[in-house]
Amino acid sequence: MIADWAVSSVYGPHLDVNISGFSVPLYWADASTPKTLVSCDGAGYGFAVDKNKQNGTAMIPIPAGAQPDPQSDHHLLVIDRSTNLEWGLWNASNSGGTWTCGMGASMDLLGTGVRPPITNAGADWNFAQGPRACGFALIAGLIRPDEILAGRIDHALVVAYPHIRAGFFTPPASTAQATNGQGAQRDRGIPCGGRIQLDPSIDVTTLGLSPAGVVIARALQQYGAYVGDYSGALDLYADNAPDAAAQWSAGLLKEDAVGGAPAKLNLTWFRVLQLGTLYDNGN
Repeated sequence: MIADWAVSSVYGPHLDVNISGFSVPLYWADASTPKTLVSCDGAGYGFAVDKNKQNGTAMIPIPAGAQPDPQSDHHLLVIDRSTNLEWGLWNASNSGGTWTCGMGASMDLLGTGVRPPITNAGADWNFAQGPRACGFALIAGLIRPDEILAGRIDHALVVAYPHIRAGFFTPPASTAQATNGQGAQRDRGIPCGGRIQLDPSIDVTTLGLSPAGVVIARALQQYGAYVGDYSGALDLYADNAPDAAAQWSAGLLKEDAVGGAPAKLNLTWFRVLQLGTLYDNGN
């Protein structure tokens, strides 16, 4: 799987951090934040759904000025401090004050952070879905400025890559990347929920990484990264809301903080940790 992972991107054998696009803008809300009606084509926890458990609506505290990521996934993440809930949206849009999304779900940040596997969810199959292909919350694995400033990331990251195995997942993922002709195949690749780890014996301070790159590399050694989505390149995710973007652009973090061309982290230095039960999502 690692041999395939290392050559899977047409953009080259390097692991990058998405900050200007194809990432997740994080916004904070509290009890004073006005709630906005959001209608979604697919809806999970937190949404009132129709009889087919497809279309749904929810009242979500969206701060003024919040905007989805500009690229195709159009993710939007809101964390409500007053309820300890994440509201995660995929393909979010704000047209004249009317909010819609392709998929939306909440996540209790005081809970397990894991949705029920869709193959075991029965009539509540919609509760297995989240704003990413693999069902993860958007806060999961997200690199934030305060962590880089502190010099330590105390959690696993989330990685997306081109040859993600289609149709199969293993917990903590709850759903699988569909077979869609975008590089994902059912007979190869690391499935949703698979966990990779950078060789912990490597002294990452000797690789010429930036200070932020060292922090991220150490997190990849200590906690690893879960495969969370399909991507055209090999990517990690960093908060790209305006406040975070301003800190990144001021030099705190660069797009190629971990990889870059030529690569500073050899992709064959990773390993796949033992996979758990593999579920066939049937797509």
